[in-house]
Amino acid sequence: MMRWDRPRVQTKALQTLVVMALYFVAARIGLAVPFTHGNVSPIWLPAGIALGAILILGRHVCLGIAVGAFLANFFTPIPHLAALVISVGNMLGPAVAASLLRDKLVSPIQRLRDVLNLTLFGSLGTAISAAVGSSALLLAGVNTGGSLLATMAVWCFGDLMGVFLATPLFLNFADFNLTRPRLAELGLLIGSLLVSSELLFRQNAVAGAVFGLLLLPFVLWGAARFSIGGATLTCLAASTFATWETARGVGPFLPYGTSGQHIYALQVFIAALSLSGLCLGAVIVQRTKAEAALAREEKLRQAQEQYRNIIDTTNEGVWIMDSDFRTTFVNRRMAEMLGCMPEEMLRRTPFDFVFPEDVPSKKADLERLSNGGRDIFYARYRRKDGSELWALVSSTPVSSATGVFAGALTMQSDVTLLRKTEETLRRNEKLITAGRLAAALAHEVNNPLAAVVNLLYLLRAEPMSEQARQYVELTSREIERVSAISKRSLGFFRDTGAWADFSLLHLLDDTLSFYEQRFAEHGIEVVRDYISFAMVRGSRSEMQQVFANLIANSLDAMSGGGLLTVRVRDSYGSQTPGIAVEVQDTGVGISSNDLKRIFEPFFTTKPDTGTGLGLWVAREIIQKHGGTIAVRSNCRPAEKSGTQFSIFLPSPVAAKVSA
Repeated sequence: MMRWDRPRVQTKALQTLVVMALYFVAARIGLAVPFTHGNVSPIWLPAGIALGAILILGRHVCLGIAVGAFLANFFTPIPHLAALVISVGNMLGPAVAASLLRDKLVSPIQRLRDVLNLTLFGSLGTAISAAVGSSALLLAGVNTGGSLLATMAVWCFGDLMGVFLATPLFLNFADFNLTRPRLAELGLLIGSLLVSSELLFRQNAVAGAVFGLLLLPFVLWGAARFSIGGATLTCLAASTFATWETARGVGPFLPYGTSGQHIYALQVFIAALSLSGLCLGAVIVQRTKAEAALAREEKLRQAQEQYRNIIDTTNEGVWIMDSDFRTTFVNRRMAEMLGCMPEEMLRRTPFDFVFPEDVPSKKADLERLSNGGRDIFYARYRRKDGSELWALVSSTPVSSATGVFAGALTMQSDVTLLRKTEETLRRNEKLITAGRLAAALAHEVNNPLAAVVNLLYLLRAEPMSEQARQYVELTSREIERVSAISKRSLGFFRDTGAWADFSLLHLLDDTLSFYEQRFAEHGIEVVRDYISFAMVRGSRSEMQQVFANLIANSLDAMSGGGLLTVRVRDSYGSQTPGIAVEVQDTGVGISSNDLKRIFEPFFTTKPDTGTGLGLWVAREIIQKHGGTIAVRSNCRPAEKSGTQFSIFLPSPVAAKVSA
């Protein structure tokens, strides 16, 4: 069995009773309106009340409308059967109009289209009520003061005036927003309207049409400040006043002739004024909404522009993709990180910017993202020029209104320098470990070498053949050579960090001796051009690191042989006296583009073996010692190629002063 929703039924019953009472009271007032003949009123507000109640509350209030209409006519001289038929017509007309308006009228009324629909379908509903009611009165023999068509016309227009004057008040009551200041303004509006109407009605020279035009400013006031509800209330007050004064024999509508013509003139005045008010109100509402929409759009545009500026100026890369992981937006920083323009990246996927061997891991990252996972991870990309970019990626999925995956937003930080630093530190750790091991081996070798040297010394005192003596001398020289290499190794890897005066010539000779074997293997001739005693002050181990790096680079540049020249001379060209050192090779040279970046950290022309830190560290050491380093190179095949590094170091006296 169907269970009744008791609270809902009670609510509907209460609404029906309230509508019935409201309709009954309005109907009794309508029947008391002047110029009413045979229950036909020129202004029938209950028709507007009925239509508004059905539109707002629903069809269940139709019963209250019918009962209210029947009771209002029951206590009049017309036959009770006629009253019953009239009540059915008064209910049927608004019900039909409401059914036709339900899908076409926006509540509250806000558009000119709504006013047109209300006029069109409201007229149809009032025509139904007028046809039913007028026919019932005619059949019951009630005198309406005119023919059937005339009665229907007055009835129809009277109901339509009720629709114009009452229905918008129901639908747009919220427009009033009656705070205390607005309530005072509304009272001032109605009071000013009534006073002005009274003054105008007393002027015999004012015609009905002119009277209507003179009231338009008040209607405009109501529409501008209280929207359609205010315009309708203003028209209702003016129409009530005009009807009352005309019935008293005062006003501009009396010259139109008979009483029936007075009614028609009044109805035309009320229709024109109320329609003008509704149209003005609708235009103002539409304009207000359009201005508000434009303001919101401008505010949104400014906010978007502000956010775009923030995104474009941030040091983080922003990358937004759709559900197919195609790029829909990248900021300028993200494009710069990849060496592209933002327009070049649109509609492309991340797979277009990774190395082939990284595609599987990138697919796994995007798969996690599409499954709704937020993640922070390192990613490697391939720049437009083919170089490597490491980024710290913070990713989050973007969902549609229905919760379906719609794309992804990623924030990316360039950590290439950090990653290369970590890699270099790991490589340097291995080199340091190897250096310590070499130093330990050199130290351990010294003890047996000393014993061998002593044994060879004793062996020389023994009788032996000339051939054997030659072998002993040869062995002694080689042992001394091994001992010298061992001592140099210990000196190279033992860094005390203390500054002292030392001979730059001895340091250069020691450094060159490390590479003698490689010089011979590559067919490289070494020229020592020393024109200075060359005493300097500083860290010997750090300076040896500088020249070892320069010599090693020259070796790599002359893999097919060449000439390495090391020049040392006193320098008096600057205000500070010092030593000038030049390391020059005849290798392949360095291109002009690479030459501009040669001292940048992690920049290398040897990606397989170089770290990109050697020359950067060398410059830092030279500057630390108060000196300068410069480079020039030529790699054009038609000319003599090669590279020259020029170093200036201050003399020991100048170095002490600067320190």
